[in-house]
Amino acid sequence: MTKALSYLGALVLVSLLSWWRLPAHAQGVLWAEDGAVFLSDAMAPDDRWTPFKPYAGYLHFIPRIAAEIVVRGFAVPDYAYAMNFLACAALACIALMTFHCSSSLTTSVWIRGAWAAIPIFVNVGAIETLGNFANLHWYLLWLAPWLLIKPARTRAEALLLFGAAFATASTEIISVLFTPLFLYRWRNRSLWPAKAGLALGLCAQLYTTVTYPRAPYTQYQLDPASLIYGWPLNTVGPLVYGYARALTQQIVNFGAAPVILAFLIIAVATAAVFIYGRRQHRRLAIMFLSASILVWIACAAANPAPFLDYARFTDADWIEQFAFTRYSVAATMFVLAIVPVLSSALVRWAHWTQPAILVGFGLLLTSMYFPPFTTRDSGPSWAEQVATGAEKCSSGEAAAFTAAVAPHYFTGSVEIPCPALEK
Repeated sequence: MTKALSYLGALVLVSLLSWWRLPAHAQGVLWAEDGAVFLSDAMAPDDRWTPFKPYAGYLHFIPRIAAEIVVRGFAVPDYAYAMNFLACAALACIALMTFHCSSSLTTSVWIRGAWAAIPIFVNVGAIETLGNFANLHWYLLWLAPWLLIKPARTRAEALLLFGAAFATASTEIISVLFTPLFLYRWRNRSLWPAKAGLALGLCAQLYTTVTYPRAPYTQYQLDPASLIYGWPLNTVGPLVYGYARALTQQIVNFGAAPVILAFLIIAVATAAVFIYGRRQHRRLAIMFLSASILVWIACAAANPAPFLDYARFTDADWIEQFAFTRYSVAATMFVLAIVPVLSSALVRWAHWTQPAILVGFGLLLTSMYFPPFTTRDSGPSWAEQVATGAEKCSSGEAAAFTAAVAPHYFTGSVEIPCPALEK
């Protein structure tokens, strides 16, 4: 009972920590598919149960469940705040599940806390992916390997791991990248619940993508070298330089040298794990590094676009097109995960290194907490649009009205029937 209450208190606190990262003016702005797809479908469901309704060739189980909750439990003017806060609460659940699952790797609460803090504090997260369900799947990619390495000690924990793994896979199809972890201690039955949940979710995704195939995102042919260049740019780039403009100006002025130097920091940390760490430390470093690289390649290859074609960039392109986007988030988190591994590995060399590294890591994460900007800074305010629409409804001018969502370049919107305002 005490442990359950501790987790509940932590869930509330971490949810608020995530929520407070969003500037006040962004908290009331509804994001893209959260409104135009998930809420719209929940308000006007068809004969297919909404949580398993395909969109863009895939399932989006958790976002659709959240939309169902919001439509049935909140007034229309509060939809944006409700969706955004629930997304922060979902991220808090991911952080707490990371903390819980990492107990299979270490007894150190501090190392487990460092891993759990990464999805909450990672700097690129607050720009575009924090506080919305359309981008929650990037954080679920982070969670997937943690679920697969946690043995279930009780029947309740087995159900929890199964459910979390199923929800993860039925929301993010790229979690298929972690199926090689099925071989991890494959004879240990206590690891089967999460494997079964992930496998079932992936089967549902496969059926959906075959039955309702995704239309090609673009016909653009990405230079294969851009996949290689993109990984350090989008992982160590944000960690060392903070925001895109600082990095691009360095690239224009000095070429590849700033990126190479930033990459050497991660390379040295990884090398130190291999030199001083035990077998488990090396395996973790390989897992995190491989996950970072593969997730980045999968994201860029599946969404080829000119702004990702770094091999063809001119100086003007670096200034005008380069940005840290949602594709940076998961890859960056896996790179950060190597630091707590390093703190554990270096204990064999000197005991003071672990607290020193973890304190430094904590300060680094804290420095990332406040984003310089978000893609929702320019609105539009959901509540203001609903208030304007309500006036038209009350005057009898229209039977429905349309509300826009962020970002400004997203073409979708939400059509709200006037009767929906009466609940």
